[in-house]
Amino acid sequence: VREVIDHDEISAVLASGGISNFDDQTDWTLVVFKAFLSGMEIRHGRLGLRGFAVRVGQASFPELVKAYGSDGGFEEPEYRLLPVRKRARVGLEKIAAIFNCACHLRVAVDSEPDAWVWTIADCPLCNDPQVESAVSHFMLGLLQAYLSWISGGKMFLIEEKACMADGAPSCIIHIHRLPID
Repeated sequence: VREVIDHDEISAVLASGGISNFDDQTDWTLVVFKAFLSGMEIRHGRLGLRGFAVRVGQASFPELVKAYGSDGGFEEPEYRLLPVRKRARVGLEKIAAIFNCACHLRVAVDSEPDAWVWTIADCPLCNDPQVESAVSHFMLGLLQAYLSWISGGKMFLIEEKACMADGAPSCIIHIHRLPID
């Protein structure tokens, strides 16, 4: 969040969500996170909140690589020398494993002829539609950044096909195998 907006905007957003006097060093509890999401929607609208979540996901990818790069195998020569499509699939599985273990999400990666399918089947903190929507859009941004990173800056079409926030049993994200450009 701090990569995308500054301290004053964070404070203003939290104040809009009902939390004043927020200390920047305080841990982001679920209550603070929900207040932040509410404040973002109040200040910037639903589309602004979604765009913000995508941007935070994009900004978070380098941090994910720093935190889990060596353990996740992103720095291994065997991984780095794979062809782009194979590296994309292997990396998607690595990222899913990180989220399964570190965040207790149940993420699966499947294949279709023209796309990879990223499915979030369970999110223990996502019983609130606003939180679920933010998590889904965060994932969209994170996956965009990952695919751009492995392909030398190419953009891939990534679409959310279903979302638990809209009543679906799981969030389903389609990642087209061929870049847009």
